[in-house]
Amino acid sequence: MAVFTTVPEISAKDFISRWPAGAFRSITPIASGIENTNYFVDTDTGRWVLTIFEKLTDKTLPFYLSLMEHLGEKGCAVARPLRTKNGDLFDHYDGKPAILTNRLPGEDGREVTAPTCASMGETLARMHLAVQDFKLWQENPRGLAWWIETIPRILPIVPADIRSGLAHELQAQIALQGGEAWKALPAGACHSDLFRNNAKVSDIGTGHERVTGVFDFFFAGCVPFIYDLAVTMNDWCTDMKTGEFIPEREKAFLDAYAFVRPLSGLEKQMWRGVLCAAAFRFWVSRLSDFYEPRDAALLKPHDPEEFRRILVNRQVCDLYWPEASTD
Repeated sequence: MAVFTTVPEISAKDFISRWPAGAFRSITPIASGIENTNYFVDTDTGRWVLTIFEKLTDKTLPFYLSLMEHLGEKGCAVARPLRTKNGDLFDHYDGKPAILTNRLPGEDGREVTAPTCASMGETLARMHLAVQDFKLWQENPRGLAWWIETIPRILPIVPADIRSGLAHELQAQIALQGGEAWKALPAGACHSDLFRNNAKVSDIGTGHERVTGVFDFFFAGCVPFIYDLAVTMNDWCTDMKTGEFIPEREKAFLDAYAFVRPLSGLEKQMWRGVLCAAAFRFWVSRLSDFYEPRDAALLKPHDPEEFRRILVNRQVCDLYWPEASTD
């Protein structure tokens, strides 16, 4: 999240009145992230989150918002779009689509423990079960097709010593994802960007931490469930300084996930390659953000090197697999 579009308080008061969110009190910019403009909006009914989409269009937005609504209706703890007084999922500010969502309880999930990972593993598995009857489909917006388009563009401008690694892993992923095994993996509509900063956590510091909600679904797409699992674990369970899994987090996350949604033998067979795919996705996107920057009032690009280290580690590291899995 970042601030690309400025919303003066006088404009915000009129705009927020389009939702049944109560009387407007104040608006405060949110300075994290890189894709959309986000503000906290306080009304007499509580705190809300206003998101203005800088890239997403009226055509693509319904997939994400419908997914959020669907998960909420299934009892998953997610941010849900508040429909406008006219019953619409979104409105427009300065010609750009915009939504208002509930602010989730809890604190930022940046400080992770094994109990936090167990709670996130359970939460993610329940989300995957909940989308089995979700009817809409969308390709992963940062998947293989995007890599094939993006890597040739950034290759001449990234450091020379990483170019061969980028090209080599792209070819490996083309082979992996073009195979029948990848296509046979259980799949559905997934968050695909569930980092710690996209979740809220309660009871921090007690040893009984739990995830209270998930938000920012705007990179969601239809992918193998274990790809979504890999994306999430690569962030939640990793020592970012070394790129290595932290064993107690890795075990807690996978055990809790598999208790709710048992993992298959095919998923075990594909796990390393999928972990590499998940690491590669964020290495490429961070390189693009870093070397092809866009203007934003509070933009803070992330370090691409973190995910290069994770990719290198996942190619060779020992991997834990839970007992609660099927053959």
